[in-house]
Amino acid sequence: MAASSVTVRPSALDIARATSAAMPSEVSTWPLVGILGVVIGAGLVTLTGRMLTLGLADLKGHVGISFDDGAWLDSAYNASLMFIGPFTVYLGGLLGPRRILLFAASIFALTCSFLPLVHSYSLLVVVLIIAGLTSGTFYPLTLTFALRNIPLRYLPFTIALYAILVDGAVNIAPSLYGWYRDHLSWQWMFWNSAVITPL
Repeated sequence: MAASSVTVRPSALDIARATSAAMPSEVSTWPLVGILGVVIGAGLVTLTGRMLTLGLADLKGHVGISFDDGAWLDSAYNASLMFIGPFTVYLGGLLGPRRILLFAASIFALTCSFLPLVHSYSLLVVVLIIAGLTSGTFYPLTLTFALRNIPLRYLPFTIALYAILVDGAVNIAPSLYGWYRDHLSWQWMFWNSAVITPL
């Protein structure tokens, strides 16, 4: 005689326990702070790249380089920013996005505060490459951090703010750079990022 199989349905309590075990253990208890961090990180990269493009003439004059040499400055930053993206996703999965973001943000803030003080062309290219490599981690990892840690009910708002700030940084940069140049100095195109990054 064949043994009969009995199907046991899990109770609601068992389902709740299994679901809570599958959720990340570090779900944010302050979703607005998480959303703000994601938005600032993503927009800051766009703002820095745009400010570099707008202030390239002042930077070339500061270092005393030709038009052709100056064209490599923007390329050094943007190429390194795009290069690091795939490696960042791997490192974020291996070590955790928070750890990588904190390390990269610290180095990025230091390089941005140091950039206006550089007078050597070769050193400027190296520092811009470092700035690009560290800021290139912000795009993929801030969104990864949001998707993993922000409660689902806030996720559409986070993605919307992410898109708004990335696009808005491109549009606000000319006015902001003009204000810096008129009222402070061109160096604030980098110091701006050094001040905002710790947030």
